[in-house]
Amino acid sequence: MKAITPKTSLLTLDQARAHSTLKITSISGGWGVRRNLNEVGLHVGDTIRILRRAPFGGPLMIVSHGTEVAIGRQMAEKVKVEVIR
Repeated sequence: MKAITPKTSLLTLDQARAHSTLKITSISGGWGVRRNLNEVGLHVGDTIRILRRAPFGGPLMIVSHGTEVAIGRQMAEKVKVEVIR
C-alpha cells in the first residue's frame, strides 16, 4: 500500500492570503527580477509573512528578516511560495 503524503500548497505570492506565513520556493523571471528581489532581501528558501494586501491590484506589504518591504503585484506573480501557516 502506498503512503499518502500531504500535498503542499504551492502558489504565487500575489495569490496568498494576508497574514499568512510563506516559504519562497522559486523565483521565475530574468536577472532583473532576481536582482530587484535580492536587493530587498528576498531569496529562495526565505520565510516571509504578508502583512497587508493593497486593494485594486496595489502592492503587497511583507515582512522578511524583520524588515517590511512593499512588493508590486507583477513582481509578486513571479515568486512561487509554499504556505506554512
